[in-house]
Amino acid sequence: MSIRLLYRAFRSHVLQRLIPKSRVAFDPARPVEVAGYLSMMAGVGESARLCADALVSAGRTISLRDVSTHAGEGSSVEWTAAAQSSAKPGTRIWHLNPPMLPRAVLSTGLGEFARAHNIGYWAWELEVVPAEWRNGARYVNAVFVPSEFTRKAIAPLTSAPVIVVPHPVTEKPAADGMRAKFGIEDDAFLVSFIFSAGSSINRKNPQAVIDAFKIFQARCPKAFLLMKGSGDPAKDAGLAALYRSAEGNSRIRIVTDKLASSEINGLIRDSDAYISLHRSEGFGLTVAEAIIHNTPVVSTGWSGTVDFCDPDNTWNVAPSLIPVVDTHPEFAALDAAVWADPSPEIAAGYLEQIYADPETAKAKAARAKRFLIAYLEANTYEKALQTLASAAR
Repeated sequence: MSIRLLYRAFRSHVLQRLIPKSRVAFDPARPVEVAGYLSMMAGVGESARLCADALVSAGRTISLRDVSTHAGEGSSVEWTAAAQSSAKPGTRIWHLNPPMLPRAVLSTGLGEFARAHNIGYWAWELEVVPAEWRNGARYVNAVFVPSEFTRKAIAPLTSAPVIVVPHPVTEKPAADGMRAKFGIEDDAFLVSFIFSAGSSINRKNPQAVIDAFKIFQARCPKAFLLMKGSGDPAKDAGLAALYRSAEGNSRIRIVTDKLASSEINGLIRDSDAYISLHRSEGFGLTVAEAIIHNTPVVSTGWSGTVDFCDPDNTWNVAPSLIPVVDTHPEFAALDAAVWADPSPEIAAGYLEQIYADPETAKAKAARAKRFLIAYLEANTYEKALQTLASAAR
């Protein structure tokens, strides 16, 4: 057994059981600390940053705890932290899934951990949950989750409150000139997709995006697909295979260069369509970001994205469900788990609809934005904290 596998087993069965559950009750008058990968580009880092901004906007006094494992990524993160309180927090929101928690909690100190009301913000993408998550659920006082899909998966693991709090996505600064940066014509029909290979390239399913685009491209020669991935094709066989599938097609470009947050926003905003043929999402952050930027969205009609995507506002690809087959350690041993298998042919047809009738597409995208904003306003961090306060009385 490799060192990495030994550590995972030790973490799951030993470290998770060492962490004590705090007996501190939720106190709405004390500051809230946001703990997470605050200086990393990863989605879990953006989750923590969005939480901090939302709490400040709601008038909460906050502090921040950056537990980033790759803090060097901070140069690409365009985010200014809010003024922090020096007072000891009464509540701490951990934007880390259970496998990430032991290292962060131990670095914080078990005593420090036990002196706050601890809330886990967890995003999970399947209906079946790993055993380690049950061990993690033992020591948190509450769990916030980004979608109803995730809530249904997590709630059976714990008697603690499990509350849906979607990522509070807002329209962030978007850089101009992204088409010129990547040599894309002004009149090209630009399709984009953002993904991280590290969070399971099979789950993000970029190959289906390429397959759908190739079908669509035969009907729309001016189409261009730009995919922004995170990962190294020299070290990731799945990403390398994706590159090979696009070889010889000058209208498909896969970029793994580091881009600033504003550049990614600019790419999404300047696209004629955003497509995500994910097999499963806990929320679907990039899909929501595309909606906020008024970009028409083609999305898999399953898992977390269905909370804010429906046929009235997005082009949803109704999938069949297939068994999960994946070597990612989080998914590898989950018997009976299923995820989506969206049809590239149907997705290509939706891209053709957007291309053929851009005015109707933009009107539909505007409905999506209105719906998403209303949905986010109805399910905020502040309302979730108020729910905890009511329960504590």
